Amino acid sequence: MSKPTLAIIGSGWAGFTLSQRVSLEKYNITVISPVRTIQYTPLLASAACGLYNFRLAEEPVRRKKRAPGLQYYKAVATSIDFDKRIVYCKDATQIGDEKPQDFEVAYDKVAIAPGCDIQDFGTPGAKDHALFLRTTNDARLIQQRLLEMLDKASLPNVSEAEQRAILSIRIVGGGAIGIEAAAELYDLWHEEMRFLCPQLDGKLTVTIHDIAPAILTTFDSRLAEYATQSLKGRHIELKTSSHIEKVEADGIVTKEDGKLPAGLLIWATGNKASSLVEQLDVKKPEKGLPRILTDRCLRVLRPDGSPMEDVYGLGDAADIEGESLPTLAEVALQKGEYLSNALNAHDGTTAAKPFEHKQRALLAYLGRHDGIIAGREDWTGISAWLAWRSGSLAWTRSWRRRISIFISWVFVWIGGRDIARP
Repeated sequence: MSKPTLAIIGSGWAGFTLSQRVSLEKYNITVISPVRTIQYTPLLASAACGLYNFRLAEEPVRRKKRAPGLQYYKAVATSIDFDKRIVYCKDATQIGDEKPQDFEVAYDKVAIAPGCDIQDFGTPGAKDHALFLRTTNDARLIQQRLLEMLDKASLPNVSEAEQRAILSIRIVGGGAIGIEAAAELYDLWHEEMRFLCPQLDGKLTVTIHDIAPAILTTFDSRLAEYATQSLKGRHIELKTSSHIEKVEADGIVTKEDGKLPAGLLIWATGNKASSLVEQLDVKKPEKGLPRILTDRCLRVLRPDGSPMEDVYGLGDAADIEGESLPTLAEVALQKGEYLSNALNAHDGTTAAKPFEHKQRALLAYLGRHDGIIAGREDWTGISAWLAWRSGSLAWTRSWRRRISIFISWVFVWIGGRDIARP
C-alpha cells in the first residue's frame, strides 16, 4: 500500500518542524520552499556581530536520516488547486540565465506555512537601501557593511563630520528583533571594534526608530520602561513616534527631523501577507494582517467558515479563528509540533485534540549582560540575560549546533570575536 504524500509549503519554524517530525513510515513528505534551510531568526543578530558562525543560525531541510522519504524542492508555491489537490510551483534555483520553470506537485494532504513577507509600508527606497534581518545572508550583509563603514571612516581624507555620518547606525523597529540588534551592535562596538580604531571611539551612534509611542509593546509597560532607561543609559537613542517618509543611500528622511545620516540602516519591523496567501480563496480576517484562518485543529477554513479536509494552515501565515495569536517563532514551533503529533497519531482521518498554545516567557536582550523577561515572574538584569543567552541554545534543533555555539562562546570569551580579534 502506497503512503500518502504530505506537501509542506515553507521551511520556517512551522514548516521545518513539521517536516522533521512527521513519520516517514506513514507519509512521503515534499517540502516546497525558496529557502533550503530553517533560519533561526533569534540567532541572526548574534551571528552578524561575530558571536558564532552564520551556519549555526540555520539548519538544512534535507537530512541524511530523513532521506529518501523527504523530498525538497527549491521553489515558490504560486497557487493551490484544492479540488485537484495540486500545488503549482515556480523554480527558485539560480543557475546561468535560465528562466524559472513552472511545475506541479500532487498531494494527499497539504500544510500551508509560507510565512510572511517584509512589510516596508510602501516607504520609498526601503527595499533598495535598507538591510533586513530575516536570513543568514542578511546577517552576512550587515557584518560586511559594518566592516565597510569602519574601513571608510578610517581613511585619512574623511572629516570628523563625515566619520560620524558614516558610523551612524539606524534601526527601524522597536520590537524584540530591533532592540536585540541594537544591543548586539552596541556590544560589538564597545567591547571589540572601537579598540581596532581608537581614533573613531565615541563617534559611532545607534538609534532606534519606531512609529509607535513606545518600544517593546508586547511587554508589560514596566518592563518596557526598564528597557527604555537601560538603552538610554548606554546612549542608544530612541526615536519613538518617528515617521519615516523616505530612505536614501546615505540616510533617511523623517517627518519630524528631516534628513538623518545612516551608514547602516536595518529594517526590523512589519509583516505582510505572502503573495500565495493573498490569492488563496480561503477565509481571512476582515481587519489587520491577512492570514489564513483555521479551526483549532489547524484545518483551513473555506470562505463560508467550513473546514477543508487534509488542508492545514500554520506559522505566521495562519491564525486560529477566534483565538488570534502573535506572529512569533514560539507559536509557529508549537503549531508544527502539534500538527506532526496529530498526523502521526491520528493519520489525519479523525479529529485530533484541539491545539492549545502554551504561553512561554518573552525575552529581550538589552546589551552589556542586561535583559528583560516577561512570564510568570518578571526578571531584569543579568539573570534575564543568562536566561536569554541559554535560550540561544534551546532554539536550535540539534545537539551538534548547540555544542558548536557553546564552543564559539568560549573562543570569543578567550580570544575575541573573529571579526575583531586582538
